[in-house]
Amino acid sequence: MASAEPHGRGRPEHVYRLTPAAGDHFPDGHRELTAELVDFMSNEQLRQFFERRAARLEAEYAPRLAGLDFEARVRELARLASEHGHMAEVVEVGDGGLAIRHCNCPIQDVAARTGLPCVNEQQMYERLLGAEVARTTWMAEAADDCTYVMKENQKRVG
Repeated sequence: MASAEPHGRGRPEHVYRLTPAAGDHFPDGHRELTAELVDFMSNEQLRQFFERRAARLEAEYAPRLAGLDFEARVRELARLASEHGHMAEVVEVGDGGLAIRHCNCPIQDVAARTGLPCVNEQQMYERLLGAEVARTTWMAEAADDCTYVMKENQKRVG
């Protein structure tokens, strides 16, 4: 992609940049850098990092779930997960439950090495939904997806 940038008298100077699609054809060191960071950080530092990340996401998601019923919250969580690269979908499971199925993991390397992002994600889903969430499949254990199953609590408060 080229853009003309004025630089004084004469013909415009062209500045070339790769488009995001073209960037896929060039070396990318993100995975290697991430692996080095995971190796460098202590277990406690990793735990704190992923807890803060989950708290940030929870603060971002909570207003978007406010006022929605249980099923709508589950569907919105799946949509939000898709926005972050998880290619998520909602499927109905037996006994009136729902599942969020992540068909992609944008941080699969770290998730497989530490498990921490997955644990924090599950706990975040529980807090946002006010329901127990069980992870029934996990890509880190060679599954095709990560599936989180949840059912609305029947117990009413008050």
